Amino acid sequence: MADTFDVSELWDPTVRRNPHEFYDRVRAAGRPVLQVDPAGNRLWVVAGHADVLTGLRHPAIGHEVHRHCPVTHQPALNPQDEVARIETRQLINLDPPDHTRLRGLVSGGFTARAVARLEPWITALADRLVANARRLGRIDGVADLADPVPVNVIAELVGVPEPDRWQFRAWSAAIVSASPDGPTATVEFAAYLDDLAARRRADPADDLMSELVALEDQAERLDRDELVALVQLLLIAGQETTVDLIVNGIRLLLTHPPQWQALREQPALAAAVVEETLRFRGPVEIVPPRFAFRDIEIGGGRIPAYDRVGLSLWGANRDPTVFDRPHEFDIHRADVGKHIAFGYGIHFCLGAHLARLESRIMFERIAQQLPDLRLAVDPRDVDAFRLHRNELPLQV
Repeated sequence: MADTFDVSELWDPTVRRNPHEFYDRVRAAGRPVLQVDPAGNRLWVVAGHADVLTGLRHPAIGHEVHRHCPVTHQPALNPQDEVARIETRQLINLDPPDHTRLRGLVSGGFTARAVARLEPWITALADRLVANARRLGRIDGVADLADPVPVNVIAELVGVPEPDRWQFRAWSAAIVSASPDGPTATVEFAAYLDDLAARRRADPADDLMSELVALEDQAERLDRDELVALVQLLLIAGQETTVDLIVNGIRLLLTHPPQWQALREQPALAAAVVEETLRFRGPVEIVPPRFAFRDIEIGGGRIPAYDRVGLSLWGANRDPTVFDRPHEFDIHRADVGKHIAFGYGIHFCLGAHLARLESRIMFERIAQQLPDLRLAVDPRDVDAFRLHRNELPLQV
């Protein structure tokens, strides 16, 4: 029955091969579905487009549950625990007023107008990557095409010198992987930013780090942990999600030949490829954990106070009441603008304009300069391949 769910079904390996079938069933159930994650946390999954939108802007759903629950207090932090201190200052873990203050300090650098100034620089980078791919012949779509773009762009914005950018990428990978090396990477990353901030105080440049350290003497100053947390988030969110977007776009195009042919014939469709990739297989499955601050009526059911709320962007973006033929990848679809892959409300992705620009340029350049690009593995295996390995073998 569509209304029957195993308690940890979402993490079952069989379900992970196609989570969209699970989200179809959640929508059909007409209520939030309780799941228990591998750590034992209760998570109420919401998958309908209208319900996810409601949750994203609901005033009683947020991150800092300790501010609302009488028996849940924010754990006292050991001042010596640098990793924990930085984690608590991450923008995606905060609600207003701290979220409003911190986001306001960096949002000016990510407006559509500010990002548009980077287009010539990003285009030149994309051209170099594509030229190198032609020279190599056999490439990895992750390492040779997708990965170098966002890390270099974010590093350029922050003001990280080019020789240091390989280390920037290594720290990002270690932190995101949740490996035992993650805490060490966070500490090393913080120490590097301390040094970079000191250099920018002595000799300001036209970059984000110079702007952030200039705030130290103002009323809305950043403290050191907030500065590290902000830059870490920009690196990780801007790097990992944009790589995923570019790689998934390439994978989807090459496994849907009519769509790939359409883009080659009309590279201006690259913006549409970006949006349909975001809708069909966006980088974020469920938004970062949020909590109900009181009993919440949503999606045809009730979520108890202080439980986790799992707002599924993947579920919302395949909702058949909003999207025609939702399980088909179609770069010509008229309803793609209704997707919410970047979220909604106060936590709408800060780097959305930048991710769109980077991805559009890459898809344009690939279509124009690598028209014979094809998969170097059996197309029937490529989706599972992408799920289990951070590679996408391609032949130019």
